[in-house]
Amino acid sequence: MRNRVLILAAVALAPFTAASSQELAAPSNVFSIQPLNAMFTAYSAEYERKIGAAATIGVGGTYFNIGDGVDEVSFKSGDVKLRYYPNGSALMGFSFGGTAGFTSVTGTDFNGAEESVSGPTIGILLEYQWLLGVQKNFSVALGAGAKAVFVKDNTITSNDFTTRYPTVRVSVGYAF
Repeated sequence: MRNRVLILAAVALAPFTAASSQELAAPSNVFSIQPLNAMFTAYSAEYERKIGAAATIGVGGTYFNIGDGVDEVSFKSGDVKLRYYPNGSALMGFSFGGTAGFTSVTGTDFNGAEESVSGPTIGILLEYQWLLGVQKNFSVALGAGAKAVFVKDNTITSNDFTTRYPTVRVSVGYAF
């Protein structure tokens, strides 16, 4: 009789224990935007994907504009980003990484003529990302880094030169 009660209890509780042991699968992708930067006419979006337990690869695009219309300069940039998460959980926690891409800079010269220069870029990243919510599908990321744009333009200088600038990331996104 005692065995029957234990078997009956095990059968009755099986659906509950199976449901509680099933964990939600961690997201493998994040699509994010930087809404705070848009207040300063810098528009940026990024897609990031797990490529291992502690690494991701992503692509991002940025457009920003500096100036008042007369002395205006605009940057258009596309990058491939590789991040390493030392805690072993890609897409969550602290990460550091690098970027490589291409940037086009357009502005007006001293005569008022529009001029464009383009070149490859490299950069570094230090970031922290949280996946929030019951299903871990809301992403928030904060980060800082630096970027160098390598361009050659004889009207600016006779040699190659780099334009270096800091980068800041305050992103929100959807993880899936």
